[in-house]
Amino acid sequence: MLDETRQPKKAGTAIAGGFLMLMLILAFAQSCSTPDATPSEDPTASSTSSDNEDSFDDASAGTHSIRVTDARFDKWPFTVDAGTLRCRDGASVTFEADGTEYGVNGTAQDAGYPSVKPVWADDPALGHGLKVDISEVLNYGLSLC
Repeated sequence: MLDETRQPKKAGTAIAGGFLMLMLILAFAQSCSTPDATPSEDPTASSTSSDNEDSFDDASAGTHSIRVTDARFDKWPFTVDAGTLRCRDGASVTFEADGTEYGVNGTAQDAGYPSVKPVWADDPALGHGLKVDISEVLNYGLSLC
């Protein structure tokens, strides 16, 4: 004899429940992971490497900084030997050298920092005033955010 008070589960409810569970698992996994970072490459950790890089934060100003030299990058895109790379306000990447803080990305330049062009090196292989690829520095600066 069938119990008429029990309703069979609907397939759509089970699928929706499974989808919700999958989304929760993915959100948890994403919050626990730090992509492209290993403990030795943590850009916000103090460095003890021989290229004398120092990391420092000013959380009250929303700023994360690190002293960088050509030793950190495959190809150094600047005409100066070293400087301070910063992330300001979550997306503005700046590079300070010789007392001037330059905007590396458009977000920083839109915020009022001068263009990095005065210290951005020409690429002799490309010629015609074309510049050395700055994307590795920009990506590293964004990782500080």
